[in-house]
Amino acid sequence: MAKLSRALQTERIDLTAITPLVDATLNTLDDAMLPAANWVLELMDAKNEIEEVTDITLTTESIATFQGQVAEPFSRMLKANISSRFISQDIVSSFGIFDPKKVPAADSSDFHTYGEDLIDVLLAHYGAELPAKTADGDEYTKEALISRETREEWKTFRSYLSKKPKGNLHLQLKELTTSDMLSEIFPNISTLENICLSIPVSTASVERSFSKMKLIKTRIRNRIGQSQLSYLMKIAMETPETLSSTQLNDIITVLNKKPRQIAV
Repeated sequence: MAKLSRALQTERIDLTAITPLVDATLNTLDDAMLPAANWVLELMDAKNEIEEVTDITLTTESIATFQGQVAEPFSRMLKANISSRFISQDIVSSFGIFDPKKVPAADSSDFHTYGEDLIDVLLAHYGAELPAKTADGDEYTKEALISRETREEWKTFRSYLSKKPKGNLHLQLKELTTSDMLSEIFPNISTLENICLSIPVSTASVERSFSKMKLIKTRIRNRIGQSQLSYLMKIAMETPETLSSTQLNDIITVLNKKPRQIAV
């Protein structure tokens, strides 16, 4: 769960990886309910230490009872919650076609069909007819996204994407949605990218930043300056769970360059 949550809160999220991540999390929960699950084996290995410091007597039967009466119902509830939260994961994953890093080379055989099936997925979900009015006030219905025009726009936009630097997906989305020229050329694609920028999974990093700020700038530490707060939040949000030996050596090298002695 922690890995899934952290993956969804990063600014550089890979939308095409959401479905595999969710499926892997659900499979992990299933595996945790097996009689020989890792946590059960670890509990049995620590049996003597636990019994020495607590009044609990661990047996195979007591663990099996806990697993059946507590762990399994909790796991089922957790799986149901995850499934309900990601009911549209296929639609969210389809927005990954706008990632420049995913576009095949223009001279490859996959390029000329790339993204067409996923455009159809997005059109099926967001292309519903909406009520509208003419200048005279007459009511009629129109497509939110014009299917034929969207498919044609995608063929041209695909070529545009293939020539873009393989950078951040969100930077690409913001460029299109803030450029009047691109929005004029690709109005339907621009609408889809605006939708992508507004889906919850793409704004999780903003919510996470406010949560981290509350933990760092508390009532007791309310005199932290803006610069120091910015550094502390960046460390809290962007630091990986574990550091490699190379990263640790780089940190030590930087710290060693600064004078640490205090003149008395």
